[in-house]
Amino acid sequence: MRNATSTTILELTWLGLLTMFLGVVTGYFVPSALFVASAYLSVTLWRRNSFYRWLESNQKNESLVTSDLWADIVRRIEIERDQAEKNKESVVNEFHNLRLALSSLKVGLVLTDKTWNLIWWNEVGGELLNFRKPDDINSYLFALLRSPSLKEYIAKNDFSEPLILDDFTTQQAVIELYFGDSPSEGYIILVRDISQLKRLNEMRSDFIANVSHELKTPLTVINGYLETLIDNQLVEGVAKNAIENAGLQGRRMDNIIQDLITLSQLETSPSTDIEVFNLSDLVGQVQQQVAWLQKNLKKNQTIVKILVTEDWVLTGNRNEIFSLLSNLLSNALRYCPDGSLISLRLEQSDHKTLICVDDNGPGIPEPHLSRVTERFYRVDKSHSSITGGTGLGLAIAKHIMERHSGSLQITSEEGKGTCIRCSFPKDRLQQIVT
Repeated sequence: MRNATSTTILELTWLGLLTMFLGVVTGYFVPSALFVASAYLSVTLWRRNSFYRWLESNQKNESLVTSDLWADIVRRIEIERDQAEKNKESVVNEFHNLRLALSSLKVGLVLTDKTWNLIWWNEVGGELLNFRKPDDINSYLFALLRSPSLKEYIAKNDFSEPLILDDFTTQQAVIELYFGDSPSEGYIILVRDISQLKRLNEMRSDFIANVSHELKTPLTVINGYLETLIDNQLVEGVAKNAIENAGLQGRRMDNIIQDLITLSQLETSPSTDIEVFNLSDLVGQVQQQVAWLQKNLKKNQTIVKILVTEDWVLTGNRNEIFSLLSNLLSNALRYCPDGSLISLRLEQSDHKTLICVDDNGPGIPEPHLSRVTERFYRVDKSHSSITGGTGLGLAIAKHIMERHSGSLQITSEEGKGTCIRCSFPKDRLQQIVT
């Protein structure tokens, strides 16, 4: 490659020498200088036009090779063009390989723009959602997927949890959709067929329910005999203590089995007996049960504050909501030390109304927060027999909220307490305007 400055100086030197030569020959230096300058300008304009034609046609132009400077410019551009072509081929190959990799995934992938028009999908996504190429390219997603639950999900604009479509009419399958923002100013949707997983979950739930029912009958008989021995004072001394402990564990096992049956029913059966009821009346019944538990646990210094007025109504299954609030308050009462403050209150936001259960107890360490709604999960396993809980309360609460189109949100700080929020859509929990 040539240096532009040295090439320019060389050309100017030749022009100066040519001007002096013509001036000596003709005796006219000024006209000679004007002639040489005009000729140089004409040649430069001719080469410039040739250069533009070469840029447009991308073909060799011999007129540009006559000048070292122009030839160097052409050579530099040709090198850049070759490099750009190689880069383009590399990007095209990588993009092609990426498309092949995405197409071979066992999970469906769909890309849309910001207005939910379809841009691209892989083969699995097309099969699961019944999309056809090229007819459905640039089609409106919700014109092809007609599902009320999908529209409701998108309207909430909360993609933290996946959407499960079991009312999807174009496929005899249960479809799970994960929504996320795409870097290309649009949305990316992961599509998965969970029909087999759902069948396995139903089989597991049925098995647990059946086993629980089968265990409940003999356990009832055993507990009955134990209570008979205790009530009629048929045993004394060490035997009496053993029978009383056995009776305590029998009642605990009975509670676990009952909670397992409840959880199985929540998982497998549709929500029925939907009604509109006064929340304050229901909370009053829950308060009576909690007061009985507080007496049995001998936590007389604990304060349970109910901050729910009479002008709130809730649409849902009354028994399930009773079980929800009872479990949350009972949990707080069991795990908080005597003298704690437990409160039940309401919060309002733009699109939701929340029933909140707060306490100032020991709190839940951060690593455990994501798992406390799992079956039988305990933060401190050493307290399982002391508290008398079944380890299923929060799992039941989570399923009840899902059946009422809501969610369970748990925040806690170790040593300062826990807040559990039951988030209901505003059309479910409303305040009566008088």
